[in-house]
Amino acid sequence: MARQAATGTNVQDLEEQQALLENQGGPGNSTRPIAGTLLVAGGLVSVFVVVFSAFLDNWLWPILGLMLLIGHGLLLKATADKDGLSRLSSVALACETLAYLALVATYFFRSFMVPHWWWVANAFLLLLAAGVLTALVCHLCCGSSSTEKASTLGYFLLAFADLLVALLLILAGSAAVQEWIRSLIPTEVQGLIATLQTSTRSFRGPQPSFPTCDLTTSSCSLADFEQKQWTVVRAGGSTSCLVGDFQFLVYKGDPGKVVLHLHGGGACWNWVTFVLNACTWDWTSTMNFGGIFDPSNRANPFYGYTMINVPYCSGDIFGGAKENFWILANQTASAWKKQSGYANLDAVMTWTEAQFQKDGGLDQLTNFVVSGESAGSLGLQVWGSTILNRLKGQYDPKGTYLILDSFVGAMVDNKDLLQRQVMDFWNFCDSGVVPPSLQSKCHPDTLFLRDFVNDTLTTFPDVRYLPVDSKFDEVQIAFADMLMFLDNLWTLVTQGLDKVPLFNNTGFYSEISEKLARFVSFPQFSVYLVDSDQHTYTGYPLRDILRVTPAGSQNDCSDPDVGERLLPWLTPREGQQPPFQCYDLLRDSPEWTAMYCSDFLPWVAGKCGKLSAEAESEKVAKSEADKPEKVDKPEEVDKADKSEEDKAEK
Repeated sequence: MARQAATGTNVQDLEEQQALLENQGGPGNSTRPIAGTLLVAGGLVSVFVVVFSAFLDNWLWPILGLMLLIGHGLLLKATADKDGLSRLSSVALACETLAYLALVATYFFRSFMVPHWWWVANAFLLLLAAGVLTALVCHLCCGSSSTEKASTLGYFLLAFADLLVALLLILAGSAAVQEWIRSLIPTEVQGLIATLQTSTRSFRGPQPSFPTCDLTTSSCSLADFEQKQWTVVRAGGSTSCLVGDFQFLVYKGDPGKVVLHLHGGGACWNWVTFVLNACTWDWTSTMNFGGIFDPSNRANPFYGYTMINVPYCSGDIFGGAKENFWILANQTASAWKKQSGYANLDAVMTWTEAQFQKDGGLDQLTNFVVSGESAGSLGLQVWGSTILNRLKGQYDPKGTYLILDSFVGAMVDNKDLLQRQVMDFWNFCDSGVVPPSLQSKCHPDTLFLRDFVNDTLTTFPDVRYLPVDSKFDEVQIAFADMLMFLDNLWTLVTQGLDKVPLFNNTGFYSEISEKLARFVSFPQFSVYLVDSDQHTYTGYPLRDILRVTPAGSQNDCSDPDVGERLLPWLTPREGQQPPFQCYDLLRDSPEWTAMYCSDFLPWVAGKCGKLSAEAESEKVAKSEADKPEKVDKPEEVDKADKSEEDKAEK
């Protein structure tokens, strides 16, 4: 009897100990919720890094999904003894698995053209998982075991991660959601985003239809193109836009006079900048046939020239060779976006070189103008010496000049390292865009934009180099500030917006003056600075370009200090070097205001020639008749028509 009593006592003790272990989660289960929570936390952090990191490789996307799923599996095992909780967790895990497997398919199969509904279904599955996990967290909060308590945080983070990824997919596919989210962010950041997007809009009207030639099936010789007509050339090969194929346009005019123009359209260096339209995606986005790029307008100094119009649709200032996993959920397209700027311009240059061969269509050039606006200006800084080298012997250097319209590449607090990081992200040193003379700077990471400019000026002393910029260019400031935002996210979150170093007008004007001053020792280098925040000039209608002086938009030249008009300055005669132009009334007072010109640069008092009424009316009438109104800066027309009293007050 005693032995039976002892045995009964032992069994009872064993049952109590087992119950206690179950209540505490067991020795095996105690580590599972902790490990699962840590993995989920790592996956959640990875989501933030993927979205907001300024310079990120693509491999983190599948890794974060794997971390979240494994973490969920460990949490599920830790609560496997609770039937109700286990079923909820299993349902959520099934939804997550389907969603992340679908995302993995878009990652590993790059040619997969993902339909819009695919992203919608993924977002729905993740929202469903987040809802189920939220219910599970509510149950766990009422639990008493240590296992349940340890799992609560992990499931909460998992629900938040699922919700965040679902919202990101919705954000990428819905303009309405983008506008709603934008309304929640600080006003200063809203203004920054709006300014960035202005650089990706064109001034054109409806896109006209032109004859098309395909380089994959034809040589597309200029000699075969129709005279005084634009022709679209499909480049093929390794060229690509972020969305769609790359094409360029050619106007057949004088075979001895050529304008090669690089269009602008922002820049993208992570998924956020891409989704926010900080760069153009397709080749038609910024096409502009106005201003000095209309060879059919007799008022245009480049009237009758052959024009090679290079669209910008890669977001990499014509220098990149990169493929990014950038989801764009509002269209049927691959999730992989190619930044093929180098291949695009290289194809244009290869075609151009071929036109100088027998029966190609181009003669020895007496006049050769290479221009770039906005991102195209940066592209021209990078490509300058390469373009001139590849066409060497086909043009007269004294009749050749480069126009760089509105982008210097200034960084807040002179942080040029950010500039270098962007170039590294685009794979500049591996794309082929870096000339042999600068390759040695790639490996110690000492290659910057200024090195490309210096190389061009040193190698081609007879080719004039003419930058045009505004003292307070709002778009240049916005891009520099965006880089600082993304480089200081922790400061932004923990200390607030006012602790992030950003440009003001004074700082920007001072910085670009210092950068431009590096090249004043080159006699072929001249600068034109305008008292304005306007971004780009050369693409505006001729009537607007005609009125631009260093003092801004002027209908006449009654003030002798306003300086030379922009249009004559942009079209110097052979052998003539345009003078440095700036609006300077304060002179020796270094206040970095609109009326101050830094002595970093050798300014010369320009003469503002008043256009005759007949000449101005003829040019304006022709420009107005031929070209649509620009869409981005209608206020400039109003500025140009200010009364004499308003100008005197200014």
